[in-house]
Amino acid sequence: MKGKRGKKFFMQEEWDVVEILKKVRHDSLNHIQIVKGYLALEKIDKAKEALDHWTDRLRKESALSGLKGAKLSVLLLTYPYRQWPVRLEYELIGDGKSLRIEEERLAEWLENFLRKLNRSASWERENVLTLEMHFREKETYFSFLFSGSLNDPSFLKEIEQATEEPLYIDHAEDGRNRFSFELRWNENGKGKE
Repeated sequence: MKGKRGKKFFMQEEWDVVEILKKVRHDSLNHIQIVKGYLALEKIDKAKEALDHWTDRLRKESALSGLKGAKLSVLLLTYPYRQWPVRLEYELIGDGKSLRIEEERLAEWLENFLRKLNRSASWERENVLTLEMHFREKETYFSFLFSGSLNDPSFLKEIEQATEEPLYIDHAEDGRNRFSFELRWNENGKGKE
């Protein structure tokens, strides 16, 4: 028997605790099998590298779990277990426990951005969004860097207007797109202090 349905998470989809734990357990077993495979092939350096990568990911997830804002944590922690064309990598810089912003509005903004990005991204190529979160006393600063292929980059104009920050876009000859922008979020919402 499944447990009670949880609150709505990312992309308005409901997951219960059992479903989340299944996905985490499956992911953990995959990592263990990779390490065992390298050890069976006597590739100790590769096994160590795989363990280091996994340990680094778990440290980042632990830091996310410690954020003051639960909705932002849930959004980012459950993202890898969804089927999306864009892989998300993130880094936390500073103490997220002192987060003093309207976290719910920030989580909604980020969810909307990720939804639009994933709808626009091509499944044909590797797409990576790197998100750096810088936590300061009165402001949280986000740095976004995307590398991949967008079928319809028109939503970027909307993002640039919403962030009130310059958006840097590069269209490579090989069809890949790169863009970067910054988002500052203070105690009162988006914008500079």
